[in-house]
Amino acid sequence: MIASKAFDPAGPYGFDVRPAWRRDDPEIAADAIGFWSRLGLLPKDVAPGQRAQELVAAAYKDGRLVAVSTAHIETIDFLGARMAVIRGATDPDYRRSHAQLALAAPSRRALEEWALANPDERCAGGIVFVDPAEWGDFARLPVWPESELQLAGYDQRGSQIRLRWFDHFHYGEGPPPPPFPPLTAGLPPGIEIRTAWRADRADIEKDAVAFWQRLGNLPPDTAPEERAREVVVAAYHDGRMIGVTTAEVGILPRVRARLAMLRGSVDPDYRRTHIGLAMFPRSLDALEAWAAANPAKRVAGVGGIIEAPELAAFQRVPHWPETRFHLIGFTPDGRQIRVRWFRNASLD
Repeated sequence: MIASKAFDPAGPYGFDVRPAWRRDDPEIAADAIGFWSRLGLLPKDVAPGQRAQELVAAAYKDGRLVAVSTAHIETIDFLGARMAVIRGATDPDYRRSHAQLALAAPSRRALEEWALANPDERCAGGIVFVDPAEWGDFARLPVWPESELQLAGYDQRGSQIRLRWFDHFHYGEGPPPPPFPPLTAGLPPGIEIRTAWRADRADIEKDAVAFWQRLGNLPPDTAPEERAREVVVAAYHDGRMIGVTTAEVGILPRVRARLAMLRGSVDPDYRRTHIGLAMFPRSLDALEAWAAANPAKRVAGVGGIIEAPELAAFQRVPHWPETRFHLIGFTPDGRQIRVRWFRNASLD
């Protein structure tokens, strides 16, 4: 459940932020219509009264409306989910005043609380389309701290697509899927996980080659010795490798950023022991620590195409807060694409 939070009357960044989503507040609506008319901000085919019904929140300064957020609900095809498509408008005199940042968290909270209270609407989250040129250096942040909107791609016009899934949403009907297992859970007896990423661990690389040859699960055009140099972590049982993750660093075209694309493989005899789940967060942490220590590499996050059977039960939840590994879309054959953006990362 999302606890209902009172809006701070002082307002973030010095603004008086007033919630408006589905409240039919005639005062805010009248102020918004005057705001749009005064600044000529609405397209000619949009009726001000109709747009006022889509108000999410309004920011006031000294009693004057200076910025608004609005939204409408529609199905986003590349996500296969209904999202609140959020827009923002700011008085030109206040465009450097953080007015839209002041609206970010209250707008998200208002929409998420409404979505939770109205499950039949099946609203999965919020999404925005923004012109990077209008946001300057802020557009280089893969995750916006106030709204938690994270970069998920670009549209045909070059606008950034940013989204934030609602915590309660899950795909499909019926009860929610099982919760993600605790990341602090201990390993089964006799299991050890060793980190190898960029550590020149010839012993682990040799074991990885033998592991893949034993299972025969590498593509025929992939040299085991080359793949072994990409090992991130490896799981051992009584000294024998039973699972491994690897990563390949490169540009993910969808987000136009350098990511470490993560893969994993587990011995079929151990797939019910949650070894894959144990390796997963350790792999993410190892890659993020390495990227932080090597900023010149310009690696902004970890990406992955979800294939592991152990993760199948959790794919109905697009938002994995435990790992920050969130859904940004699907491959043409329907597999999930997820990204974890590194803290303090910036886009080129």
